[in-house]
Amino acid sequence: MFEMGCATVDVTPDFPVFLRGYGARNEMSSGVADPIAAGVVALEQAGRKLLLITVDTDGVHGEICRRIAERIEGEFGIPADHVFISASHTHFGPGFSRYAVTHAGGSLELGIYPADTVYFDFWFGKVRTAVREALADLEEVTLESAVIPVPGVAFNRRTVRKSDGLVTTNYVIPEDPENYTFSPIDGDFHVWRFMKGGRPKALLGRFGCHPVTDEGLSYEISADFPGAFRRAVMRDLGCPAFFVQGTAGDVVPMRRTTRSRQDIGEILSRLILLNELNFRPAGEFALVPEHFTVPTRLTRFPDTDDLEGFWQRALEEARQLPPEDAYLSLYEASSRYLLAKRFGKREFDFPVSLLRLGNETLVFLPCEVLTDMGLALRRACPEALVVSLTGGYEDYLPLSADFAKGGYETDSEADFTPDTGDRVLAACIDAVTKYRRTQPNTACN
Repeated sequence: MFEMGCATVDVTPDFPVFLRGYGARNEMSSGVADPIAAGVVALEQAGRKLLLITVDTDGVHGEICRRIAERIEGEFGIPADHVFISASHTHFGPGFSRYAVTHAGGSLELGIYPADTVYFDFWFGKVRTAVREALADLEEVTLESAVIPVPGVAFNRRTVRKSDGLVTTNYVIPEDPENYTFSPIDGDFHVWRFMKGGRPKALLGRFGCHPVTDEGLSYEISADFPGAFRRAVMRDLGCPAFFVQGTAGDVVPMRRTTRSRQDIGEILSRLILLNELNFRPAGEFALVPEHFTVPTRLTRFPDTDDLEGFWQRALEEARQLPPEDAYLSLYEASSRYLLAKRFGKREFDFPVSLLRLGNETLVFLPCEVLTDMGLALRRACPEALVVSLTGGYEDYLPLSADFAKGGYETDSEADFTPDTGDRVLAACIDAVTKYRRTQPNTACN
C-alpha cells in the first residue's frame, strides 16, 4: 500500500528580511509581490515514512538541512535521512544562513551579517505545523506520471561563441543570436499525480529553470513562477501542487519580467490539463532511499587560517576602491570567507541521495546542476532525474569540459575541483545502476 499526505503553509514574513539570490542587494525587503510557501509531502509504504519539504528560497545549506531534519526526527520520529529539503531557487525569498553585503550605497553597511534566526524560527514553527498536518493526512493513493515537453519558455544562458567555441553568459537572449550556438536544455516537465477517488489529491512537478523573472533588482518577496504554478494548479485542478528544480544551473527564462513569472506558472498548469490523457499509472516500486557521498575538495578557501583577519583586510581594501571594483573584490572575498566558515576544511564529502518515485529514480544533488550533467545521466540511466538544490546548496556543479569554455558558472561560482562534476556523474550512474536491482520495472543502458 502506498500512502500520501500533504500540507502547504504560507511562510511570508510580515517583517523585513534580507532576500537571497543577487549579490548586489544592500537593502532589506521592501514588501511582498506575492506570497512564499513551504510545502510538505508525506509518503508512506510498508511502514516507512518519508518527507519532502519544499522551500521558497534560493537554497538551504547542508548543515541547516541536517538541523531541520534532526529536529523533525526528534519531534515526529521520522529518521533524519528520510527527510528531504528542496529549494525552489526563487531569487526573491529570505534565507537561513549568514549573508554578505558587498555593494555600497544602500542602508546596509558593507559586511558579513549573522543568520536570520528570527525568520528561521518563524519558518520552522510554520513547517512543524505543516508536517503534523501532512502526516495526519496520509491515506492510500495511486500514483500516475507524465513527461510533458515545454518549448519556448527557457534557454541555456551558456551560449557558445561560434568564433572561438568559448562561452558568453547571456542572461537574456543576445541581440546577435546568429553569432552563438545555443546549448541544450532539459525542456521536459515531469509531473506526478497522487490520485484519490479518480481525482488528483496533489501534484508534484519538476522543471529546470531559474526563477529570476524580475525587472531590475527587486526587493519585493516573491515565489516567482513556482508560486504562480502552484496557484494556477489550485485554480485549474482544485488540488495543491509542489515544485522541485531540475537541471536549472544554466537555464533562465526567455523573458525576465514580472509578467513572465505568471505566464510560466500558467503555462505549466495548463500543460497538465492538456496532457490529461498522457498520464500513466506507475509500476510497482519500493520507497527506499539510498545515500552516498563522493569525496572532493573545495577550491575557494582563503589562503590563511586567520579568517577574521582575511575578511577585515578585504573590507578595508574594498573601501579604497571604486564602487564596481570594490563590489567584485568584496564579493569574491566574502564567498571565500563564508565557505571557510561553513566547512572549516577543504575536504568535502559531496552528498547524493536516491529515491524511487513511481517509474523514476530521483537523484537529489545539493547544487545548481548544469544541463549537460542531467542529460548525460539520463542517457546512461533513462529513469534517473536530477532534482537540484536538495539536501544542501553548494553553488554550481559543472562538468570538467565546462571549465575550458569559461562562463559565470565556472569562473565565478564553482567551489569544487574541476573534476568533481565528472566524478559525481560517474558515481550517480553506478549508484542508480545498482539501485535499480532493488527496484522492479526499471532499465539502465
